[in-house]
Amino acid sequence: MILWKSIIRHMKDKKFQYIGVTLLLVISIMLYVSLSMAISTLDNRNQEFQQTNNQEDFHFIVASSIEDNQLKDWGEQFNLTLEKRFYTDVTYQEDTTLRLFSKSDAVNTPYISEGEMPSDDNEIALSPVFAKAHNISVGDDMNVKGQSITVTGLVYLPDYIYILERESDLINDPESFGIGIGSKRVIESMASKTITQIVGEGGTEESISSLKDAVTSNYSLLKWLNADDNPRIEFVESEIQGARATVTTLPLFILVLSVMMVLMIMKRQIEMQRKEIGTLMALGYRKSELRRHYMLHAGFISLVGSLSGIIIGAALSIPITNLYSEYYNLPRVSYFDWDIRVLLIGFIVPNVILLLMTYLVIRKPLTQSPLTLLSPKDMSTGKKSWLEKIPFLEKGSFMTRFRLRLLIRSKARAFYILLGIMFSTMLLIFGFISYGAMGSLVDTTYKDIYKYDYAVHYNTLQQEEVEEGASPFTAGEINVKEVNGESSKVLDQKATIYGIQPETNQVQLLNDDDKVVNVKTKKGFIISQPLATVLGLNKGDQLTIGNAYNNETITKQVSGISNVYIGHAIFYEKSNVNDFLGYPKKVYTAKWTNEEPDQQESILFMEDKKDMIENFESTSSLMRYSIFGISAFAFFVGVIVLTLITNLIVEENSPSISLFKVMGYTDEEISKLVVNIYTPLVVLAYFLSVPIGVLAIDQMMASLVEQTGFSLPVNLTWPMVGIGFGIIMVTYYVSLFFSRRKVTKVSLQEALKKQQD
Repeated sequence: MILWKSIIRHMKDKKFQYIGVTLLLVISIMLYVSLSMAISTLDNRNQEFQQTNNQEDFHFIVASSIEDNQLKDWGEQFNLTLEKRFYTDVTYQEDTTLRLFSKSDAVNTPYISEGEMPSDDNEIALSPVFAKAHNISVGDDMNVKGQSITVTGLVYLPDYIYILERESDLINDPESFGIGIGSKRVIESMASKTITQIVGEGGTEESISSLKDAVTSNYSLLKWLNADDNPRIEFVESEIQGARATVTTLPLFILVLSVMMVLMIMKRQIEMQRKEIGTLMALGYRKSELRRHYMLHAGFISLVGSLSGIIIGAALSIPITNLYSEYYNLPRVSYFDWDIRVLLIGFIVPNVILLLMTYLVIRKPLTQSPLTLLSPKDMSTGKKSWLEKIPFLEKGSFMTRFRLRLLIRSKARAFYILLGIMFSTMLLIFGFISYGAMGSLVDTTYKDIYKYDYAVHYNTLQQEEVEEGASPFTAGEINVKEVNGESSKVLDQKATIYGIQPETNQVQLLNDDDKVVNVKTKKGFIISQPLATVLGLNKGDQLTIGNAYNNETITKQVSGISNVYIGHAIFYEKSNVNDFLGYPKKVYTAKWTNEEPDQQESILFMEDKKDMIENFESTSSLMRYSIFGISAFAFFVGVIVLTLITNLIVEENSPSISLFKVMGYTDEEISKLVVNIYTPLVVLAYFLSVPIGVLAIDQMMASLVEQTGFSLPVNLTWPMVGIGFGIIMVTYYVSLFFSRRKVTKVSLQEALKKQQD
């Protein structure tokens, strides 16, 4: 009981230290539990939605109509479920596109979360995010192309989990694009043309491949997209996989910081209580009782921190999951999924680590005899380290020499501060690079390289001369077979070959030297940055690709790498690409132009570069907001870490501080001597962390390329470095402010107490 009271008394005396380290532990476990459980719930919702509503395994579009009997025969032959689905894009209000689909009965069946499916010809159901963005409720009437349409329900589609207008988009924007369900008659009444998709589900890879061969043998295949290559499906899968791979990194780093801080506190406490320990042992307390007493300090921190972190994290995971679900357009088929493994890890791991490390710290002192503990601790020999022997330091002022000795004789604290600064710096660097990368990606790809305003894709081969200023090209899906004669890795995203006219002004393929390399498409392949990163390609390598629709292959040298940061793309001379795809030399499948074309039956779809730029700039705006959050978090953690260390330094040197006060030193002078000794280390840690952070982020971006098909350029400018340095130094001086207040509270009697001891 007496020992338990001493624990409470000690925690009251050192409440800032205990609150600070407990807060670090709470943050660590809260982040791990909230993110892990949010991702687990999101994954369960995604899997249940896919299975219950028969998400497609592929879809394709052909140039002519396929009879229902043909689809039925193919379904029976290849053991697949095949179904036709119609859709069209209509304009709703200004600069807003609404894509309306016919209802599917077997594949991609809709999920109604509110209201009911439309049954009449003047009714539709809308996606919830689009309805929310435009303040539309169930039962409201919409004016679409002069028609009054009633919204009967809110609908989710399993192949539009991430609602993108174009597959090249990065972010969904419900203000400008949405989806809905309506009858075929409603769709036909609103649009001049409709597009027919064949959606398929089930079967094996072999049966799907056989169906693809059958389709290409009988029809002109315009598009084939597997679910694995569909960003509307795959983006949420990539998010889940990526989050699971990285969800422990940030919490683990904070956990390491909190464990190290607990160990320093415990070591300091035992050193200060040597005589008390010796006295208790002389009075008859067993070593096991004393060991348990000191382990209770760490046990209290770990218990409070882990339980608080689990409770807060579990509660926080619900809104995080709902934000994820709304962003990815997933219905709330489950409200909250408890992941027992996450809860056990969040409780057991920090408790075991803290108790084990604390045991190792207190074990050695408790092996000493009571007499040894009661005797004064052996005085340090005062032997100088090699750093103190540097000539110009030996000749420095007393203040310089004192600060240097204090710095280099507390290596553990210096290492702790180094870790804390590196942690905060890498968070800042990640935010800055992510912010700058989106702007660089847009400017380089869509402004410097892609000069056109519209990319028009046709549903049949075209032979007519294009208008002046336009540039025809041929696009086809490919498979990468070999790199330098060896089998290539399988790409997570589809690759496309573009047959271009080298003299075109609509696309200027720039390399790292900002030189246009279009002319090199006559001799070999020019490849995009994402494809080069994923395959590890360099200029001069041999690349073998295959036609995705037949067995044709072609091997060419990589004659250049262009700073196209979006998509797995290969650029080659058009007539050669036509030969490879089996087309006549002079035909084309699409064109780049600066004039918006009229709606034509032959146009399959059109890409508006302005919309793409706006889409990416929306992502950049999110980055701008997120960097403030990242900076605030880095600042908060940095202040806690640095303040804990500087407070510990003040506490350890309170006799010296008291003596300095007796000698007439002011509080400001004492602070320079004792508190802010780590300024050089903070500066050094920051500038060491910058290249390490850039390298780590570069590796992370490389893994992101495989999942998303776009590459973010990792460029850190000097202004960014300067701003980051400013934030770190502000963090440091804020921590010094709190510690200087502690200096003023050290009394003049501390030195006398030390002498009495």
